[in-house]
Amino acid sequence: MKTKLLLLATFFSVAAFSQTISSFNSDPNSDFTIVNPSAPIDQTPTGANAVWTFNNLNATGTNIDTYAAPTATQLSTYPGTTEVLSITTQGGTPTVSEFFQREDGSGTYITGVSQGDIVLNYSTTNAFIGLFPLNFGDNNSGAVAGTFTYQGTNGTFTGTFTATVEAYGTLNIPDPILPDYIGNVTRLRIDQNLSFSIPPIFNNIGTLTQTTYYYYDNTADNIAFRYTNASIVSGFLGINETTETHERNTEITLSRNTVDASRFELYPNPAKDFITISSKDNQVITKVSIVDVQGRNVFTSSIATARVPVTSLQQGMYFITLETESGAITTKKFIKQ
Repeated sequence: MKTKLLLLATFFSVAAFSQTISSFNSDPNSDFTIVNPSAPIDQTPTGANAVWTFNNLNATGTNIDTYAAPTATQLSTYPGTTEVLSITTQGGTPTVSEFFQREDGSGTYITGVSQGDIVLNYSTTNAFIGLFPLNFGDNNSGAVAGTFTYQGTNGTFTGTFTATVEAYGTLNIPDPILPDYIGNVTRLRIDQNLSFSIPPIFNNIGTLTQTTYYYYDNTADNIAFRYTNASIVSGFLGINETTETHERNTEITLSRNTVDASRFELYPNPAKDFITISSKDNQVITKVSIVDVQGRNVFTSSIATARVPVTSLQQGMYFITLETESGAITTKKFIKQ
């Protein structure tokens, strides 16, 4: 059950500070280093201009985030799902956890979680994260309900789910070998409290309590660090376990050859035929690449250009990566109409 909690936990990781989170997900194919701190890290600072320092993080593994459209079977099982996040843990025999999401004009929701023999299906009431972009101070809280499965035992759950952008500031991750990471981040906190039952006889047979922090790097516009504490207790199911997970985005926190995404503007966005790139400080773009939400490269150009054709792209969200003549890189999101 411990492995299942570890992976379930990962789902629930300006001028000076942007205080804005443009979307819930990591960028496609984001690589996260799983770390184990030598001592507990202090995440108590909250509010404006907070400062966090995470020392002595020992690498223990790797997770890779990928995205895909739901299959017909998945869509039938998790109605309304528009995207499936797969987190693949590397090393030995890779293990894959799937997290089902719904994104539409009303916001981003969780519709289900499936990892090994533990499944949460939010079929009765989806978990509402928010209508992105989210800003500092935004709070979304509501009821959730659905069904669960664990090792052949089926039942229902009810509970609450809260997502709050409750802090922004500076995240420091000292490194004994590589350059230290010092980044401006905005933090999203998610709290989930569930009660399990097997109706009509066995009610309130167990609980799941979970808190997750997502630290979004304002320059990279991606998750820099994610942390979860998950506790599941059920005498009926024979479980009493608390698990912590810590993950640092490998590229963002171990490589700082990036340029602030806010220094570039994309317009129009949403776009129909072309995306025009505008640099606030006249930086020269030498390479442009575009990937879809599944991580597939759909466009690459090594010709210096500020106008990118997107007519041939299907409707949806895309990620455009810009490389400047100095070698600095940034990634921004845009919508194709």
